[in-house]
Amino acid sequence: MDFDEAADELYGVLPSEFTATRKRLAGELPRDDARRLTAMRRPTVPAWAVNLLVRDDAVGPVLELGERMRAAWSEGGDLTALDRERDSLVDGLVRRARTLADEAGRPLSDAFADEVDETLRAAIADPSAAEAVRAGRLDHPLRHAGFGPFGAAPPPARPKPPPHRTKKARDDDEAARKERGDDEAARKEREDGEAARKERERRERQERERRAERARAAEREAEEAERSLAEWASSVEEARRRLADAERDLDDLRRRVHEAEARQTDLSRRTQVAEREHRRAERTAREARRRARDLAADAS
Repeated sequence: MDFDEAADELYGVLPSEFTATRKRLAGELPRDDARRLTAMRRPTVPAWAVNLLVRDDAVGPVLELGERMRAAWSEGGDLTALDRERDSLVDGLVRRARTLADEAGRPLSDAFADEVDETLRAAIADPSAAEAVRAGRLDHPLRHAGFGPFGAAPPPARPKPPPHRTKKARDDDEAARKERGDDEAARKEREDGEAARKERERRERQERERRAERARAAEREAEEAERSLAEWASSVEEARRRLADAERDLDDLRRRVHEAEARQTDLSRRTQVAEREHRRAERTAREARRRARDLAADAS
């Protein structure tokens, strides 16, 4: 197994299995590759869901649409139809991501699904985001403020010829100006009412966005807490394994000490027996020499 194969496998597993899988795969790689793999961060749930889409071969249309939209924008083309296609495609992929996540055993919350949506839209708008998604190793969701330069300026406009004004058109314009003058007060009132309505909608939209952002932040905090918990659980498991190894080593040493003490006791007993036998033999020898001397004396 090489580094790319290990990294691809790593970012395809459930976030809860990431730490253990990373440790296992690092043990199968050369030292430098293992160090690179160990430095890779556990993905958040939305990033993991996008990685699932990559492994499901589902993101190709998104990336291809991004190329077409950027080309149309640079040429000053109309993006209305492409915008509708983007919305339809992204909505379908978010549903697919939720299905894949359900099948994998980690359902997506609404807040996480929103971050999948944002990541896919970023991949459409930004070539660098598209490449990050294509790699299938995201560890966090992506965001983009607007499509290409859309956040700062409109697309380059094609020059248009000045319109040709007919006499009838000029007369119609004059009549319209008179009508506007007559209805100015009513129009102003309608505009004020419309402005107030839009302002209310804007404030409500901002409040919804703030609530959604708070929900996403809470989800991210929960995900980070889960990540830390998984890493600490892995550390605790490793410490328990080492403690068990040490206890087995200690038991083995105790057994060896017990066996050595038993051998020492046996050798001590054998030594005592041997010493008694030695003393008995010495007494027997002295007695034999004494009898021999006595017999020799009687014979003489």
